[in-house]
Amino acid sequence: MSLPPPAAPSRLRRRRLRRFLTLTAVAILVIGGGTVAVAAIRLSQNVTTVELHPAHTDEPPSVADFDGEFDVLLVGSDGRAGQGAQYGEGGDVEGSRNDVTLLLHVNESHDAATVISFPRDLLVNMPSCTDPGTGKTWDAGHRVQFNESLARGGLGCVASTVTALTGIDLAYAAEISFTGVIDASNAVGGVPICFAGPIHDRHSGLEIPEAGTYDLSGEQALALLRSRYGIGDGSDLARISTQQVFLSSLLRTLRDQSTLTDPVKLFGIADAATRNMTLSTPLADLGTLASMAKVFSELPLENIAFVSYPHLPAGDRVVPDEQAAVALLERVKSGETVNISADHTGRGSELSEPSAPPSADPEEPTTTEPESLPESIDGQSAAQDTCVRPYSG
Repeated sequence: MSLPPPAAPSRLRRRRLRRFLTLTAVAILVIGGGTVAVAAIRLSQNVTTVELHPAHTDEPPSVADFDGEFDVLLVGSDGRAGQGAQYGEGGDVEGSRNDVTLLLHVNESHDAATVISFPRDLLVNMPSCTDPGTGKTWDAGHRVQFNESLARGGLGCVASTVTALTGIDLAYAAEISFTGVIDASNAVGGVPICFAGPIHDRHSGLEIPEAGTYDLSGEQALALLRSRYGIGDGSDLARISTQQVFLSSLLRTLRDQSTLTDPVKLFGIADAATRNMTLSTPLADLGTLASMAKVFSELPLENIAFVSYPHLPAGDRVVPDEQAAVALLERVKSGETVNISADHTGRGSELSEPSAPPSADPEEPTTTEPESLPESIDGQSAAQDTCVRPYSG
């Protein structure tokens, strides 16, 4: 099913466009060797680079040799420069914020990956950062909203903040603008999204007439990913669940042979992405990108987990759930697959067709079930078919 495009966003709505920024970026950078090969044509012309200056990592991991684990930080910026009047260029939004931040971790054996989403309203202890453009230095701060880190010092400051939260040093990072992601989603040809019921969100313009699966792209996808009051419990955190539904479906779409073997689609994805990207210098290496693509394209979808960084309520914001974060990061760093069950589906989604557990066979060897994740962690695997849940009050 297809939908008409939503109404043009108001000034308030434009503030929410940033939710969409990095959703396609994961797949574009690390999903298929063909896409990266085509991107090579455009990379030197379209992409700008920055230095991250990681806290402890002098040399990035040898990804080009397929050796060891690696991490990629993906940041969605709400900056308006160069985005055009229809997206608020010259409007009332000054500077840039990282209101979509994802950390991709691929384990040492290259058979499992975890993508951690950081809530934009997470209150954190932020390290001292220097803006590479102006030279201004920001002092370290206590209980600073997470999405201020990009404005304090660009990708390097976001990386330092994520390192402080996770203990993971970062050499690879990418910043994506929303026009590039819109163009790339159009190039894919649409992403099928399941809805558990009708949605009428006048704030974002999302209008879903009835339950079912709809192919969303461009502005239609933006309407979904901007939606807050129309989905789940109406919270900003429900948007993370929507992002995970969208990104999981996007990965499944890109794994489809018709996409990975279609040169027109591949060229469109690469061109749209690279025209709107800023990469850390080590990531702007074609060999590294191609190696990451090959590793990620061979990962089983059921071993790719999307999770939210553990958090606890703090008024109208959230704070880190330090105990749960330790449990999650220990599992991630140990290289284990992070298994997401129906009990941990996010606030804005639900499994489309819950399956019954297989009956026990006494002749089959028993396996030990992995330890349950803390209750404050939710998400899904890339293989799980989930539906966006309408606002439940």
